[in-house]
Amino acid sequence: MIIDQNPKQQQKTEQKQQELNQTQKLGIIVKNLIIIKKINISHPQFSIQLIKMEANQVNDQVIKQLLYSKKYKELVDAGTQLGLVKSYSKMKYDGIIYSIGQIIQLSVDGNRDKKTYGKLIGFCNLQVDEYLIPMIKVQKYINKLELPQKLKELQEGISEFELFQSEIEEWLFCTQIDHEIKLISIKEYEEMTIQNERTYFTRADYNVEKDKFTPPISKWTRICICNQISNPDKSYIQCDKCSKWLHYECAGVQAQLAQDMTFYCAMCRKK
Repeated sequence: MIIDQNPKQQQKTEQKQQELNQTQKLGIIVKNLIIIKKINISHPQFSIQLIKMEANQVNDQVIKQLLYSKKYKELVDAGTQLGLVKSYSKMKYDGIIYSIGQIIQLSVDGNRDKKTYGKLIGFCNLQVDEYLIPMIKVQKYINKLELPQKLKELQEGISEFELFQSEIEEWLFCTQIDHEIKLISIKEYEEMTIQNERTYFTRADYNVEKDKFTPPISKWTRICICNQISNPDKSYIQCDKCSKWLHYECAGVQAQLAQDMTFYCAMCRKK
């Protein structure tokens, strides 16, 4: 015996069959979209969502590629355009709060033996997937070892604790921060009675692109009969008559005897 279905039940069955057919069609559309990357206009809302999903995947790949290749400026620029970057005026790292304007020592590429220096000029967090990547922006300070090779003649006159502010700005990982340093003038540094390994001095800026010091080298203080640029790290002895300063080696004086002797430079001895 054949029993006809209730009209309502038959309607539900037909509706389920339609939903199943639609699901199968959507499955085919998804497969085609993934393969040929085209929008199926018969399901615009679904297609737009899929395109957004694929765009996000592409964006993640671009961000990760820039991250792994250490192209940090391009990384932050791309993240900013995608709305993944949030900026701050302060950042807490390793239990210490850092602010805009502080000058810091940084390690280079995770190498704690290789140092660089910079003034903090920006902070941000970059969101990639579920992770937050904290970044810092610094205005770079050039140290003795980072000066061009052609300036080797200056090396004897430049201190290990001397820095030159440059025009270079760069983004770095906050994990490169070692600690804050104090930057003072060369005059203040010369007047220090106790050496502090976190105190540095500056007497000029250095424009890397133009290869130019401000003030120029010709304006820097020179000292001794050798007319070398004054380097506070070196040891000097002062003539007790004319008050000029000379390097121990130029004066022909042994360091261990210098403190207890009366010293006259060669010019004063001739008078």
